[in-house]
Amino acid sequence: AMVFNTVPTILEVGVVTGCMYYQFGMGHASTVLATIGAYVGYTVGITQWRTQFRKDMNRLNNKASGKISDSLLNYETVKYFNNEKHEGRTYE
Repeated sequence: AMVFNTVPTILEVGVVTGCMYYQFGMGHASTVLATIGAYVGYTVGITQWRTQFRKDMNRLNNKASGKISDSLLNYETVKYFNNEKHEGRTYE
């Protein structure tokens, strides 16, 4: 699937850069390539930086969801042992 996104994009960048070179010269063509390169570098860097936060958020969300599921599935047991306050504290 990545091939169907990456290859046409690289082809388009090549065509646009070639048109810019043909019409306006090397200065404009290199500006186009530098701008696209800076954008790609910035996007990849920010995406990798944000990935760690998303992983932490997903881990904590899964942990909280597991506690909620356990509390709801074991409602009768919690009620029988009068343990509602303890379950509330473990979720916080």
